[in-house]
Amino acid sequence: MAERDRRDEPSAGKPPAALPTLYASPLGDARDRAAVPRELARGRAAKRAEKTSDVTRFRGVLTATVVAAAAAGLSAFLVPPPGGHASPGPLSRPHARAESVTCASCHGTAAAEKRPNEACATCHGAHAPRRRPHERLFKSGAMRCSTCHPIHQADQGVAFVPGEPPIRFAPGVERVLDDAPPAHIQATVPIVTAASCKGCHDPRSPRDPISRCFAPGTEKLGPDKPSLCFDEHFYGGGLRSDRDAVLPLYGGGLRSDRDAVLPLPPTPPAPPARAGGGPRSGGVCAAQHGEDRHVAWDAARDVALAVPKLDRPATSALAWLWLGTGTLAFALTLGLVRGSGALRARRRKAQDKPQAAEALLKPQTRVRLPQIDTQTCLGCYACVDACPYDVLEVQKYVAVVVRPEACCGLTLCEQRCPNGSLRITDGDTIGDRPRIDDALQSLDTPGLFLAGDVTGLPLIKNAILHGAHAVEKIAAGLAAEGAWTGGGERPKDLVIVGAGPAGISAALRAKELGLSFEVIEQGSVAQSIRSFPRGKLVFDQPLDLPLTGKLWLKESTKEELLSHWMRIIRKEDLPIRQDTRMTAVSREADGKLFRVSTESTLGGSAPRAELPPQTPREGGPPRDILARRVLLAIGQRGTPRRLPIELSPEVEARVFYHLADARSFEGKRILVVGLGDVAMEIAVALARQPGTTVTVLHRGPTFTRGKSRNIDEVKRMHAAGRLSLRFETEIAALDPDAATLRARGKDDERVPYDAVFVLIGSIPPWDTLKACGVRVAAEAHLGPDRSPSIFVQGPTAAP
Repeated sequence: MAERDRRDEPSAGKPPAALPTLYASPLGDARDRAAVPRELARGRAAKRAEKTSDVTRFRGVLTATVVAAAAAGLSAFLVPPPGGHASPGPLSRPHARAESVTCASCHGTAAAEKRPNEACATCHGAHAPRRRPHERLFKSGAMRCSTCHPIHQADQGVAFVPGEPPIRFAPGVERVLDDAPPAHIQATVPIVTAASCKGCHDPRSPRDPISRCFAPGTEKLGPDKPSLCFDEHFYGGGLRSDRDAVLPLYGGGLRSDRDAVLPLPPTPPAPPARAGGGPRSGGVCAAQHGEDRHVAWDAARDVALAVPKLDRPATSALAWLWLGTGTLAFALTLGLVRGSGALRARRRKAQDKPQAAEALLKPQTRVRLPQIDTQTCLGCYACVDACPYDVLEVQKYVAVVVRPEACCGLTLCEQRCPNGSLRITDGDTIGDRPRIDDALQSLDTPGLFLAGDVTGLPLIKNAILHGAHAVEKIAAGLAAEGAWTGGGERPKDLVIVGAGPAGISAALRAKELGLSFEVIEQGSVAQSIRSFPRGKLVFDQPLDLPLTGKLWLKESTKEELLSHWMRIIRKEDLPIRQDTRMTAVSREADGKLFRVSTESTLGGSAPRAELPPQTPREGGPPRDILARRVLLAIGQRGTPRRLPIELSPEVEARVFYHLADARSFEGKRILVVGLGDVAMEIAVALARQPGTTVTVLHRGPTFTRGKSRNIDEVKRMHAAGRLSLRFETEIAALDPDAATLRARGKDDERVPYDAVFVLIGSIPPWDTLKACGVRVAAEAHLGPDRSPSIFVQGPTAAP
């Protein structure tokens, strides 16, 4: 680059610090770094291909349009307009009654065409106007017969038939004047309207000579007001007709072989001769008819004044009829097409429903893992987005199973794969699944049913389905056995253990079916939901539940869900005993009843003021409940795992196993033990509180499980300084003043704390299930001697 070019550069010779700052981000403070906009994580768009309005709104429109057009055309063909389809309008009375008048009479044929304006003379003769201005116009071709008498449009007049009332006519319409006296002559007098004259005259101007032709008071009719002048052809000739005498009297007479149009009075004086001769010199009409034509004109004037205007047939009504027929056909066809489509979709849904229900109700007994064909995989993220447990990732443009231990066997990923590259295949047997049949009844203990998480099938919607399904099977079994006929205390039809989603659903269905039942809950209603952090969003699909319709709320918070469920429990007055633990279940000697033993979990002091009266905390002394069926809906949470160290009572009060409200720990020093999904969610919620210090302890070398979105959020907050991560570290001791942390290869460290959250999982309630006679799939090979036939009483794990 030349030296001159370097000197012209703005930054030449300036130190880097002197250059203008284009963008700066304050990264010194962790809170400032957290406030910097960052790229959002890729959203989970696990949506099935849906038929949206963009696709469905035009469904059936083409078919309906074709049918509507055909219906409108057929309607127009069956109900033609006056005069027919090919005619510009109907004919008036004289032309309609003249059998010799056809379309070819005026328009000719393809071989010999005629001008309609000149065709009138064929029947009426040379009937030129006799007023000088009109005569000049007629000779020049500017005026024709159809100028004053437009056929199909305004060819109107008055017809007189001897012995009958006068008839006022127009194209396509006739009106008999019953109030008028009968006529004594036979004649047809044409009436010309102002519309025919407005080409040369101004009918609205009183100075125009034509104003004398209209009767006073007809101005409101506008171009439809009739002219009362009938002497346009006064000196004209006559007209002979071989068929019909109903022809106009254009000033002269009309002779017919069948009957006379008018009586033939004495011949009036001939009109004065015209120089050069011509039609006027003969006086043919006057010689034949004399002055009686004036009688017909006067009578026609009276009729025209009585009925100045006739409304033509409303062809628009026919148009509306045709349009209405087409519209109706369109609506019916569209409704039929869309209704049949909806019916087919409902049938397909009904056919698919049993398969879907079976997949949701019956848990898998073998490990099911996705198998991916890397040769055909598109890397489209459809399976990744569909999996709620982050089992899959896309690596090197193909899907890969990265967390097989988190796979629960759902087939969402297989359903969403667009080209069948992913298949769910069966693997090893799952040993910790209870042995149940399709009715959710224990294979080892008939009469004992399981529902919800305890069956090994996760998700709240599945637990709700389980509860209703199990009660339906129980009700069917009880109906088959018949009413209870034993003596002594009448037993309950059903005892439900657990008031979670499955227990509430079972209770609602049992009430709907009229069963006598009772629900036992060792804690509070929906305890598993109550353990969620405050404001936690719960996502799932809407689900219809028995008795109350939609029990589930789509995309609701923990508080919304709880308030909705409690409102339903109060409304239905469900018999739920809270703070009552099931200690044992045994079968009676007759083998027909179960004895459910319970005890209070409150130690005799129940804080009744904390609960609404509809769901009292019973507690109370131990008691036994006799029941014909038992439903265990105790979930899989079991008893929380505790730290393997001794804890003094003072320290025990500062150790928590779930988080209800993160705001109550604002400004505290928190230790979180564990790095699963629950631990990460709680750590993030606590770290977002102002002034809260969060330290996450994990005995592993790195993240080993958890959803990718939780892992990403923890990493982000750790990078922003909002929380601390310590791998290969565990708590060696807890004192009132500090916690002793032991890390691999390092000396013990004492860290002050205010609260410790131990989130290292729970002990599943297998002891409780085994005590109730339920065996798991891993014990299926054992003989009958290892399967308890009578339930064993004794201490059980907290469900």
